[in-house]
Amino acid sequence: MLSKILIVDDEPDLEELIRQKFRRKIASGEYQFEFAHNGIQALDKLNNDEGQYSLVFTDINMPEMDGLALLSKINELDPAFKTIVVSAYGDMDNIRTAMNRGAFDFLTKPIDFTDFETTLTKSVLEYNKIIEGINAKEHLINARLEKERAEQSEKFKQQFLSNMSHEIRTPLNAIKGMTLMLLKENLETNQQRNLEIIRKSTDNLIVIINDILDMSKIEAGKLELEKIDFSPAETIQNVFELLRFKADEKKLNFYVKTSDDLPEALIGDAVRLGQVMMNLAGNSIKFTESGSVTVEAKVVSIENNIANVEFSVSDTGIGMTPEQLEKVFESFSQASKETYRKFGGTGLGLTISKSLVELMGGHLSVKSKYGEGTTFYFVAPFQIGDVAKLESNTRGNVEVPVIKNISILLFEDNLFNQIAAEQILNSAIEGLKIDIADNGLIGYEKLLTNDYDVVLMDIQMPELDGYQTTVKIRTELEGTRKNIPIMAMTANALKEETKKCMEVGMDDFITKPFEPNDLLIKISKLLNKKR
Repeated sequence: MLSKILIVDDEPDLEELIRQKFRRKIASGEYQFEFAHNGIQALDKLNNDEGQYSLVFTDINMPEMDGLALLSKINELDPAFKTIVVSAYGDMDNIRTAMNRGAFDFLTKPIDFTDFETTLTKSVLEYNKIIEGINAKEHLINARLEKERAEQSEKFKQQFLSNMSHEIRTPLNAIKGMTLMLLKENLETNQQRNLEIIRKSTDNLIVIINDILDMSKIEAGKLELEKIDFSPAETIQNVFELLRFKADEKKLNFYVKTSDDLPEALIGDAVRLGQVMMNLAGNSIKFTESGSVTVEAKVVSIENNIANVEFSVSDTGIGMTPEQLEKVFESFSQASKETYRKFGGTGLGLTISKSLVELMGGHLSVKSKYGEGTTFYFVAPFQIGDVAKLESNTRGNVEVPVIKNISILLFEDNLFNQIAAEQILNSAIEGLKIDIADNGLIGYEKLLTNDYDVVLMDIQMPELDGYQTTVKIRTELEGTRKNIPIMAMTANALKEETKKCMEVGMDDFITKPFEPNDLLIKISKLLNKKR
C-alpha cells in the first residue's frame, strides 16, 4: 500500500536528504514524499489533495505559519490525520503544547534519520490500521444498509404479491362461483360449451397466479415441503386422471407405468410431487400433436429404508434443439416466439419444477431431439413410509358430506362474491340459514344477538378486517358464541396469511376461488369439531 507523506519544513537541504535516504522505498512505490516550506503551503496541499496523506511531519518554528498553528488547522480539517511535530531538543514547551493539541508523536532536531525512519514506520502502520478499521466499519454499515434494503424490497414484493393475489382472486371467485351455478341449470348445448370455456379459463388463470406465487416463495427461500406418508402410485394415477381428457382431446395415447418394486408408501410431499409431474406431463401433452405421452415411476435402488425413485415423462412431441435445451429451465422463457404464440403459458412451470425437485433432493434433467420427442426425468430419495398411515391427497377419494339445517354468518364486502357464495351454499346445504355482513363491525353486531353454527370470514374488509374481527370475537364475546368455528375464506393465498389466520384464533382456511366440494368438506369438519 502506497503511503503518502507531507514534510513541512523551511530547511532547504531536508528535501534532498529525505529523498536520498528513502530512494529505494520511493522507487518501489512504498512511500511518496511531498514537501512544503511553511504552514500556508502545507494547508494548500492538504486542501487540494487528490489522495489522502498518511502522515504529516511538521517543524514547529517556521515563518508565515508555524507548526502549532498548522496543527490546529489540520485538526479542523480532519482529526484522524497523524501529525508528527519536529523541534529543537530544548523547545520542550512547544513540543508539549503540540502533543496536547493532538500531535501523534514528536522528533527532535537535529534529525536522526534512524529515529525518523522508526517513527515513520510506526506511524504508517498505525495509520493503516485506522484506515482498515474505517473501511471495515464502512463495509459493515454498507452491508447492513444493503441487507435492510433487500429485506424492505422483499417485504414490498411480498405485500405486492399478496395484494395482487387478492385483487385478482376476488373477481375470479365470483366468476367461477356463478359459472358453476349456471352449469347446474338446464342449458342449451352451446351455452353449456361456452360456460365450460369460462370455467376452464378461470382455472388456467388460477394456475398462472399460483405459479407466480410459488416462484416468489422459492426465490425468498420460504417454500417448505411436507413430510407425510403418501402413495407414489396413487400420485401418478392422479396425474393421469386429471390430464387424460386433454390427451383424449388430442387423440394421444396416454400411459402410466410404475415398477413392481415401487413401495406402496413413501414419506414426502405428495402435493408438490404431483405438481411437478402435472407440469411435466401437461407440457408433454401440450407440445405433442400425435403419438404418445408416458408417465413412469421406477425404483433405482433401496438402501437403509431409503428408496431412490426415478420419475419421468416421455413424449413423441416437437422436441427441442440444443439451443432451446440450454435455456429450458430459465424463468419466463419459451422455446421460441412461435411456440409461445401457439401454445401460451407463463414459462414458469419448468423453473418451478426444477426448484421443487431440488428441494426433494433430486435434479431435474432433460433429453430431447428436435422433431422426435422429449424426456424429463429426475431421481429423488424418499424414506419408505407406513401403508397404515397413508393420507390421500386426491379430492375424488374424499366423500362430499351431506349437510342440513345449519346457520352460517358470511363476512364478505364484495357484492358479487356475496351472491356467488350465497347461491353455492344454498344449492349445497338443505335448510340453510345464511346472514351476510358487509364488514367486521356489522358481523360482530349480528353475533351479539344471533346464534350461528359456522362463520366464514373474509380478511380484507372495511371498518374491521378479518383478523381484528376474529380477535374481537374470541376476546369479547361470551359463552358458546366466543368459541364459534371460524373459517377464513379469503383471496390471500400466501403461507404467511394462513399462519396469521391460525394465530388470531381461526379454525380453518380456504382460498378463493374455491371448489364448492372443498368448502363443504371443511364446513363439515368444523361442525364435527363443534359437536
